[in-house]
Amino acid sequence: MKGRNPVRQQEVTDGTQLWIQEVFYTLQGEGPFAGFPSVFVRLGGCNLRCFWCDTDFESSAWKPSLDELMEKVESERPEFCRLVVITGGEPFRQNLVPFVKECLARDWQVQVETNGTLWLDELPDDPRITLVCSPKTPKLHPRMVERLTALKYVIKAGEQDEDDGLPVASTQVEGATARIYRPQAQHTVYCMPLDEQDPERNQANMLACVETCLKHGYRLTVQGHKTWGVP
Repeated sequence: MKGRNPVRQQEVTDGTQLWIQEVFYTLQGEGPFAGFPSVFVRLGGCNLRCFWCDTDFESSAWKPSLDELMEKVESERPEFCRLVVITGGEPFRQNLVPFVKECLARDWQVQVETNGTLWLDELPDDPRITLVCSPKTPKLHPRMVERLTALKYVIKAGEQDEDDGLPVASTQVEGATARIYRPQAQHTVYCMPLDEQDPERNQANMLACVETCLKHGYRLTVQGHKTWGVP
């Protein structure tokens, strides 16, 4: 979207209907479940506008009922696949709780990829839920800070803090100076190189990411799906 998406506010309904961009079966490319077969459910709309974002989460008009969504997930899911990844856009912008509960009722694992600025109090406190937060702003929702499983930072060479090696500024305005949220001691941290669609810059970003992980004890993750030939 490259910073051109509409900024959409949180819309907390009863969760029986969600705006869905797409549902597809693939391998999770990054983070704690990298390499796992999974069904991705991409929700429409985002409450932020990141200047480098390359994801389409606005073009679909599909708003299925919860039953229709579960049928679609089941149709995409091989019997052995027990991981559903909810991504966006920003998933917490909509009431995803009923959908999550339906997944848990089938004893599936659920990973939610979020920017961490929003929260839903009704989200179950269940070990089968993994919350991976990629901070884009200086502050996260306090409940997200308490519940998140891991933090994921996108690394661009030359734009890292000297002390912790993490990105310096908010992603909401290119050239911004406001520092994005920093991890606390209990948080697992993943670093991922920014894909700038340029081989030379991408190599520099990868080297910066590797050096940061080695120096600070973070975990390296990459967008594996882009090299594996899967969505």
